[in-house]
Amino acid sequence: MRRLFSALVAVGLASLAATAVAQAQSARFGIGGGLVAPTSDYGTLDKAGWHLLGKMDIKIPMSPVGLRVDGLYGQTSHVATFSPTGNTKLIGALANVVLNVPLPAPMVKPYLVAGGGMYHVSIATASGDTSETKFTYAAGAGLSMGAGPLHFFVEGRYVSVREGAGPMNFLPLTVGLTFGK
Repeated sequence: MRRLFSALVAVGLASLAATAVAQAQSARFGIGGGLVAPTSDYGTLDKAGWHLLGKMDIKIPMSPVGLRVDGLYGQTSHVATFSPTGNTKLIGALANVVLNVPLPAPMVKPYLVAGGGMYHVSIATASGDTSETKFTYAAGAGLSMGAGPLHFFVEGRYVSVREGAGPMNFLPLTVGLTFGK
């Protein structure tokens, strides 16, 4: 009985390892950065800023749909009439569904992306700091160009952090590189 149990555990661990290797072969990692454009009320309080993005794309074999997990860190500065010094920091992660739009051009791949997650927003002013971590959703489109293991991408998304005082909306415009198969 002990041998049977050991054999089943070994087969189970081997299956998990094989699955992890198969998934790793379809995973692509990317880095990027660009502009954060505040909109709505956030746009009246802050100027445009910058952001950094890290992402992992997972292809689903034989499907135009894929999965993506990304993390963003960004910062915007306050408009002088709101607070002469201070900034807003954005830190968040999203789980997304990616729809790859088929095109006859093999090196150019447009895509749509939508998902949800959590963002931490920290607002620093001369009178003090406030911060919240809230549910966030995002949707957008992008274009991936390249061949082999290296691809250039450009994308724009609409992001809405569902804060207590009202939604905080912004547009991150990103350019970057994706590595992997």
